[in-house]
Amino acid sequence: MPRLRLVSVGSNFGGVPAASAPLPAGPAGQPSHGARLLAVSHAAILPANQLVYRELSERGWEITLVVPDRWSHAYTGRLRASPLPGLESALRPTAVVWRGRAQRHLHRVRAGRVVDRFRPDVALLELEPYALAATQWGRALGRRGIPFGLQCWENVDRPLPAPVRALRARVLRDAAFVGARSQTAAELARAWGAVGEIAIAPSPVPGWEPRPRADRPFTIGYVGRLVESKGVTDLLAAVQAMAGERELVLVGEGELKDRLRVERVAGRPVSVLGGVASEAMPDAYAQLDVLVLPSRTTATWKEQFGRVLVEALWCGVPVIGSDSGEIPWVIGLTGGGLVFPEGDTRALAQSLTALQGSPELRRDLAATGRRNVERLFSVKAATDALERLLRGALPAAAHAASEP
Repeated sequence: MPRLRLVSVGSNFGGVPAASAPLPAGPAGQPSHGARLLAVSHAAILPANQLVYRELSERGWEITLVVPDRWSHAYTGRLRASPLPGLESALRPTAVVWRGRAQRHLHRVRAGRVVDRFRPDVALLELEPYALAATQWGRALGRRGIPFGLQCWENVDRPLPAPVRALRARVLRDAAFVGARSQTAAELARAWGAVGEIAIAPSPVPGWEPRPRADRPFTIGYVGRLVESKGVTDLLAAVQAMAGERELVLVGEGELKDRLRVERVAGRPVSVLGGVASEAMPDAYAQLDVLVLPSRTTATWKEQFGRVLVEALWCGVPVIGSDSGEIPWVIGLTGGGLVFPEGDTRALAQSLTALQGSPELRRDLAATGRRNVERLFSVKAATDALERLLRGALPAAAHAASEP
């Protein structure tokens, strides 16, 4: 049976400093008394990705959130900017060129004019350091002496053209901080030239109300893109190799969707639900006894976090993941599941069989995982981590103004 990782997790997120040191001016969660934050984020075009900004607003920050007015997504089609309730006056949709290209898009505005208009005390560029928009906004902020930070999901040191590496190094040298989404991302940011503070600033799990467990046979689930690199065919093979009553539910869109719809498990068709809106995900997780993330590493990608792992655990569902990228790190932090060698369908089938035969083990994993996800990845926890970085970068004058 694969090794079970039930751990007691500290606040240092596995060896990389979390944003949890004492604050220069007051603890996180205390009102900021009007400190102004400019945030630039293509992900925050969706209300589900604005939760931290609303929490900051409720803590007293004055938020300006610059997002694309429209965005293109391979599986969900065209998106339009929409505010989370409470952020209507903060959202600033702007036109972009190269919509849908996370690292190549640019905002069709003069960034300096936007900065001059809103006069932020600090800025957050929710962009990778090699993204063109990071250079666009970083230069405008740097010329005005406004401290800014970056996010970093990237966990693969891919070969990039020399001009792109130069832009990345420059923006990292200028950044006051980097909010890394994982331990590997933090290490790479430093290796690429970051000189400011680097700390784990996780993306939060929505604060959904878990739904009652659906009454059905042992049900194995997957949520994500239906593509080869996510290991979905490995999961199918493992489930087909198991014995006993079982079902397989797949939630997502992708090139394998039609192929998977005709597959069968234990005499039943595989259930392929297609894309499910964020607010409907608790109902999807309520169908599952276990969520599996069987990702496979490629030459240019490995799992950067595995958001569905913490979502499932929040909803009381234990998890199994491959050892691709940051999956073992996330499962180790939460203590909510098992890890198997990527591509090893036999080991995956053994892990699934172990959970299939032990409702008590499933309950223990789910309870441990939920407790640690709430402590580390809730909206409050994620906002605390980010707010500490923001406060640490505030100029002295703004610090004095923001003290409770």
